[in-house]
Amino acid sequence: MNIENFELSNYVWNNLLKFLNNASLTIPATPVIVYQTNNLEEFYQLTNKPYHVGGVYKDFIIILQPINILKKKGVYDRVLLHELLHWILYGLNEKYQEGLIYWWMGEYDKKEVDYFLSDFNGDLPSFILNHWH
Repeated sequence: MNIENFELSNYVWNNLLKFLNNASLTIPATPVIVYQTNNLEEFYQLTNKPYHVGGVYKDFIIILQPINILKKKGVYDRVLLHELLHWILYGLNEKYQEGLIYWWMGEYDKKEVDYFLSDFNGDLPSFILNHWH
């Protein structure tokens, strides 16, 4: 993982390790590149996402809004953890990734969680294995 210029707080690191343990996964062999945009306009140009989206993961690259903005919003750790979990789950069928991540992070009010839970068998490692590409 390229973490130069990025802070991995105890919250992010501990939750990442906890997820890996509970999911019976390891850190992917392909490293992730974490890119902090310089401003919100650059974030939009690179991701085509609205400003309420703090980060985007695709193909082993995470693009974040400027860290100072995410920290002012009080969401930096959660956004970084969320995107790192996409990296960890790179081989999981994409239709389940968002819901699983929201569920894991306790954001149960998201509609994606209901979709994930509709197929979740209660055994995270076997669910991931059965839906891995």
